[in-house]
Amino acid sequence: MSNRLLSFFILILIFAGLFGAYYYFFVASTASVSFIINGSGSASIALTSEFGNSSTHECERNCLFENIPAVNYTVSAKREGYTPITKTFKLNRGETKKVMLMMEKEVILTEQKGEKEDTIATLKLQKSIQDTLETNTGWIVLGYRTNGLYYALPSDDWWDIFRKNEEEEARKLFKIPKGILTIESLDTYEGYVALNTWEKISFYSLINGAEMNFTFDGAIVSIKDTLDDDTKIITSPKWVFMYSLREKIIRPNPLYDDIIQLSSGEIIALVKKSSREKQSLLSLADTQNDIVFLIGEDTRERRILLQTPKNGEMLRYKNGEILFVEKSGEVFVMSNVK
Repeated sequence: MSNRLLSFFILILIFAGLFGAYYYFFVASTASVSFIINGSGSASIALTSEFGNSSTHECERNCLFENIPAVNYTVSAKREGYTPITKTFKLNRGETKKVMLMMEKEVILTEQKGEKEDTIATLKLQKSIQDTLETNTGWIVLGYRTNGLYYALPSDDWWDIFRKNEEEEARKLFKIPKGILTIESLDTYEGYVALNTWEKISFYSLINGAEMNFTFDGAIVSIKDTLDDDTKIITSPKWVFMYSLREKIIRPNPLYDDIIQLSSGEIIALVKKSSREKQSLLSLADTQNDIVFLIGEDTRERRILLQTPKNGEMLRYKNGEILFVEKSGEVFVMSNVK
């Protein structure tokens, strides 16, 4: 074999070796990854390799990173209104991988802004019935709702309950026996007027004036409706109960400090950071925050919605808003729940 032919074969082997090395290190050692993202809106997807190289894409439902080194990665996803998430994974040579990114909505607490408007409306409506109030000593303003101002006027051995809104004359709704009215009852007992008759506390529905008495030994912090007309939620300082009006039976819930039921049937539940026993039953690692859960209607699947260092007193569900009430009485709206 001539020297020229030998040199030719050597060159071929060198080029083949170089191509093989290139293929091994730069082609066969690459991979692709596709991220599938739940929720809606544009998400910022940042992909960082174990060597610190990073790339960011703006994506909606899907995000594809092609022909990238087959190494270990960390992916971070950010989207407005959602809690940021981080996930690690490994890409193998030549692999086309799919990774699910399940983003949860970020539930936030904001101070309730409707209070000022409610106060203005209360003062305005109270001024419109000032003549009536001046001629009736002992009157009590029970509270304001979007359908009007509720107030009570004394009449012999009764309280006459009225409602006044801007479009109508004051309307007498019903009467209840004389006793000590709880002025803030329309806030703490949503939809009810609370009356202390020394022997017991009775609750009267704002809808029809029907009296409701609970066979319950202890202080009642709040009363809330459920989707079942027969079942009420009663919150005491330490426990929350389900009460059957028909059977007069009260069932304690040992897991939560307070609950509300949404119009969808789902449950919002509160566990206070001071409730060590409940935290233990739920195997909660975070004992520095009040924790709010969302519980599915059918599956009863429980997931954490919110963790906050605030000191919660109770939950309310008013005019479609989920409210978090602090011990100080300050009210916060829980937004972005659904």
